[in-house]
Amino acid sequence: MRSLHLINCEDRDRVRRFILLNEARLAREEEALALMSARLERGRLMEAGGFPANVVTLHSQVGMRDADSGRTYVTTVSLPRDGEVGSGASLLRAYAKIALLGACVGDDIVWRSAGRLRRARIEQILFQP
Repeated sequence: MRSLHLINCEDRDRVRRFILLNEARLAREEEALALMSARLERGRLMEAGGFPANVVTLHSQVGMRDADSGRTYVTTVSLPRDGEVGSGASLLRAYAKIALLGACVGDDIVWRSAGRLRRARIEQILFQP
């Protein structure tokens, strides 16, 4: 299934503010910042009202299945809190979650974690604000 790559306008603005406010602290994670920015630019913008229920937004709770292990888990798509921003691991987790923005149920998501590529499929959206 191909993602619609719809990005909620409010979500895009929140992620852009996060990047701008934390750019200096996150400079060492340049690749992740570039990927976050590219994800926002790639998406088609849509106002929040009437957003399709099968598309991931910020604060969505998403049921995932890891492609390697088959393990299922639930993640909430969110940005790190201010106190967590200095941690490179925190930024990489944030990128993994931002990679979900605009994706649909059935999409495979690929991101880098701990020096290797990870892949998981979106199985369901349990909650979308």
